Amino acid sequence: MRYKNQIKYTLQLVICVLLGLEVSIQPNPYTTHLIIALTLYICLKYDIAQKIENSIASWLFDWKS
Repeated sequence: MRYKNQIKYTLQLVICVLLGLEVSIQPNPYTTHLIIALTLYICLKYDIAQKIENSIASWLFDWKS
């Protein structure tokens, strides 16, 4: 849990910096980086990886019973 919070705070900082760069630099060169950082943050915040793992495990192993 401790590392999860540290990663979330780091991603928040990176997202803030990328948003600032997007606003200040005209041709928007950091769009892809911003999308990737936001996607990682959403996955971490809503624990998407664990939910996917649980769904796959239940789908794979519950059909036998």
